[in-house]
Amino acid sequence: MNLSPETILIGLIAGFASGHLGIGGGIITKPAIRLVLGYSALIAVGTPLLVNIPTVLSGVYVYNRNDLIDKRVAYHMMAPAAIGAVFGSYLTSFINGSLILIFSAIVIFILGLQLPMDIGPKKEMTFSSPTLIVIALIIGSMSGFLGLGGGFLLVPFLSLVIGHKMKVAFGTSLTIILAITIPGAIIHYLLGHIDLNLALNLIVGVIPGAIIGARVAIGLPEQYLKIIFGILLMALASYLGYFELIRLVR
Repeated sequence: MNLSPETILIGLIAGFASGHLGIGGGIITKPAIRLVLGYSALIAVGTPLLVNIPTVLSGVYVYNRNDLIDKRVAYHMMAPAAIGAVFGSYLTSFINGSLILIFSAIVIFILGLQLPMDIGPKKEMTFSSPTLIVIALIIGSMSGFLGLGGGFLLVPFLSLVIGHKMKVAFGTSLTIILAITIPGAIIHYLLGHIDLNLALNLIVGVIPGAIIGARVAIGLPEQYLKIIFGILLMALASYLGYFELIRLVR
């Protein structure tokens, strides 16, 4: 493995964001791989899924130790989310990589806009097992298709719809993401969408970053986490969508 300080730093930032905000880290690594490091669109779609595996394991460890995971929801959603991820990942072999990234940017921006406006306490809702399974299939499919761990959809669903507090939403999201990323990474690897040297450099940074990020998040106010998460999503979505659209029309 050829060590790249720039790539390791990106991994550290992505890992911190993952543990801090309950996401897989692909929201950071995807645009960075494409726009900063200059890799192809499909490498930017596939490689983050492999990097997500040690990232989310680190975050889950910290959240579980602090009893911030809804295990009932996680267990019902993990298997169907994994099945959906396989299906969504396979679809990327038929669609232009730039179009996938532009669609990613649109979805991420909409969710980022909505989350900070969800102010105040909310009564938690209980969903039946079949409903959770269907939702998990949809989220898993979109995750595999977009090359993201699923946190960009899971955290808003757990927080805005089910009504979990943000810290529980983060911990539960990371647990489900673990089931999504493993099959998704396998499919993208078989399709040739993963650069192993790039992934290993990112992993060197994401593991300590995820542990630090999770520990910091546990001590912060709920509304602060919502605002920060929403702003991060909108900023990255705007950056990714703008530059990918320029590349597509040239």
